[in-house]
Amino acid sequence: MHYDTLLFDVDNTLLDFDANEAESFRSMLKEKGEPFSEELFSTYKTMNEQMWRAIERGEATTSEVLNTRFSRLMSKYGKQVDGMEWENCYRSYLNHGIQEMPGVHQILKQLKERFRLYVITNGVEETQHYRLEGAGMMEYFDGIFISQSIGAGKPTKEFFDYVKEHIENFDAGHSLVIGDSLTSDILGGQMAGMDTCWFCKEGSENLLDEEPTYVIHDLQDLLEILER
Repeated sequence: MHYDTLLFDVDNTLLDFDANEAESFRSMLKEKGEPFSEELFSTYKTMNEQMWRAIERGEATTSEVLNTRFSRLMSKYGKQVDGMEWENCYRSYLNHGIQEMPGVHQILKQLKERFRLYVITNGVEETQHYRLEGAGMMEYFDGIFISQSIGAGKPTKEFFDYVKEHIENFDAGHSLVIGDSLTSDILGGQMAGMDTCWFCKEGSENLLDEEPTYVIHDLQDLLEILER
């Protein structure tokens, strides 16, 4: 298949969100005078993942999740905190987390010479712009599509319809979605009629009804696929 347009997720595809999340969580707790524990962080990650899945299913809004996730978390430990205040503290650290996936600049430079590159990401507009700019990646992309500014997120039809309508001469048959999330990137790309490339983390299992077009374990693998 010949592609001319590549649509990239950000977190755990271009930037190492896992590393940023862990560091930002620790920094937030320190600022708030709360002790860190692996059990607390694990509880947060499980809870946060469930809340973001609810967003993808249309059962919650981004603002609802962001403004309540820390108050809900700490209430499990018998503590009442201001969820919005904690979120603002956490985000101040998260915004500046620019940990990169291995080899990402070299790979994007090579791809920029042959393809049109776009970002498609769920998340907070300010945070994603800060991080992409801080990592020096904005220059590679012809456009950036963020769920918060669109008013819909992956994997919804509304999100992908917006992307299609705002890319000149867009052809789904010649476009490839690249991302680590089966439920947002891969499912969304499939429903939008595009080929998909799943950035599979170690230990991840595909529970979708359909297989991604490609599976990679390193961004370098993407170059090999596109050179076939």
